[in-house]
Amino acid sequence: MAHKIHTEDWDSFDVELYSRRVKRTDCRLHTYRIQYNLYKSHKDLSNPLQAIDYVVAYSRDEAIHAWGKWKGLIKKITIVAPWKR
Repeated sequence: MAHKIHTEDWDSFDVELYSRRVKRTDCRLHTYRIQYNLYKSHKDLSNPLQAIDYVVAYSRDEAIHAWGKWKGLIKKITIVAPWKR
């Protein structure tokens, strides 16, 4: 059930709205925001870029596994709280 959200396919992606939809589908699922370092080349090791990916999973460990990249790149993982009306 865990999967990475491909936000690059969207013109405008509302992560809070998507997180709300995920919670309606299964209340145990969470949307995780993974902030990580992105290196363009081996020459830029001292100055990495910052990037964000979103993953839907039941737990933090499952989110890291579904993300599919080396977990040493991760700077921060947070749960995206769906906004309330």
